[in-house]
Amino acid sequence: MEIGQLRYFVSVVDHGSFTAAAQHLHVSQSGISAQLAKLERELGHELLVRGPRNVRLTHAGERLLPRAREAIRAIEDVRQSADELSDLVHGHVRLGVIAGCTISGFLDAVATFHTSHPGVTVELAEDTSDRLQRRTLAGELDLALISRSGPVLEGLAGLTVSDERLAVITPPGHRLAGARPALRNLHEETVLCIPPGTGIRTAFERSCARAGLEARVDLSASNPETLLGLTARGLGVCVLAESMAQGSTDLVTTPIVDAEVRAGLALVTRDGDRQRATGRLFELLREALRAGSQAA
Repeated sequence: MEIGQLRYFVSVVDHGSFTAAAQHLHVSQSGISAQLAKLERELGHELLVRGPRNVRLTHAGERLLPRAREAIRAIEDVRQSADELSDLVHGHVRLGVIAGCTISGFLDAVATFHTSHPGVTVELAEDTSDRLQRRTLAGELDLALISRSGPVLEGLAGLTVSDERLAVITPPGHRLAGARPALRNLHEETVLCIPPGTGIRTAFERSCARAGLEARVDLSASNPETLLGLTARGLGVCVLAESMAQGSTDLVTTPIVDAEVRAGLALVTRDGDRQRATGRLFELLREALRAGSQAA
């Protein structure tokens, strides 16, 4: 058994097919297939059921997957420990981020990290905050930036880097612009927000529940810029975190006075499982995001 075979196995599972894994790893599909067939022969068990478009794990595959991830991480730890002797950082960081993230601090930190550590590759994955937490806990991601309105999942370590009020974002001249809007005022409006499973949407839903109201949303989109563009065109009013329309000259941001649950950003990793490259990126993100929050 070779570590490369385990990497191929994990990649096929994570990407859902041999084709997608081959594209991600920049190797031939036939090469992956041959190595996994060899691995199955060596173990004496079928690990994957091959379908026309995707694959699924067998019982043996389900049992092997977490051990394979542990073995890969152990090899990476050995390599990074050796690199520390010469203060070199190599490796691969799988970084999750909330869909549609355009926060300048996040973008700056990733760019700075790439320049400072050219020996590290960074793989970005966009998803909802709920799924990012589950994927980090499962070992599919090393680190994730999530929108947070409550405790993180057990088994994860979370560091809050910003904490904001919910706000209603409107075109200038709208009846709620610059007023003191309450949650009940939104029931008379077409409400835009990001989808369920995100920190901001959860904060909105929990705030409404505390106020005895239904959290009604008429249109959802993963990218906040899409929601802001539609709001600027008069489609409705947008519920987001207070800083998310900063710099916009054609929109007005007004905090919702009775939205008790705040929305924040947090960095999450698995408890006690932070490799050296991941740790460097974590520190850069923490500093950049906190600086951006204080500036706001």
